[in-house]
Amino acid sequence: MKTSHIFILSILIGACSPQLSTDWTKEGYSGHSFKKIAVVGISDNLRARMSFEDTAIEIFKKKGVNAVQGINIFPPNMSKEDQTPENLIKIIKRHQLDGVITMSLIDSDESKRYQQGESHTYPTGYYRFGRYYYRTFHTVRTPGYYVSTKSYLIESVLYDLSGELSDKKEKMVWKGQSALVDPSSIESAAKSYAKKLVNHTLENNIVRVN
Repeated sequence: MKTSHIFILSILIGACSPQLSTDWTKEGYSGHSFKKIAVVGISDNLRARMSFEDTAIEIFKKKGVNAVQGINIFPPNMSKEDQTPENLIKIIKRHQLDGVITMSLIDSDESKRYQQGESHTYPTGYYRFGRYYYRTFHTVRTPGYYVSTKSYLIESVLYDLSGELSDKKEKMVWKGQSALVDPSSIESAAKSYAKKLVNHTLENNIVRVN
């Protein structure tokens, strides 16, 4: 993960190590109706980032949430100088953001399992014994093989940026994780997760509709 992609998690909002929980909400937080929320994919894979941001924004907007692409506000080529807390606060204020929701791949795993071969039986002919006929069969067995399984652990964090902004003040209000197994690609994994994420935040009033 590039340094330019970590700024929201570690500099501006306050560092916090990922917890292995599926759903966490800050005590006292009961949801917020954001005036303008940025959707930010944290990934070195540009197509995966765009897939997540585009999918999430499309669903948010259909539900009446003013969501914007994070890549246009926080581009992947940001310099270290651009990532200072003071400059990031200026960017947030300039774009009038009061919320940011991120997605990042925090773990991936590839394992192999053995798939048993199959057996097929078919008749080969008839044989006579006295007045009786017997049918014979032949069995063909295909060899077993190993199947690779790819899984991803994806985490999202929601930041409520309303009110006073400071690099000393914690702004994380919600965090959720989800595991995806054997997606066709990392881009499809990002898209699938984006749908699950947005629907969860809306249905549970984590992000309230304006």
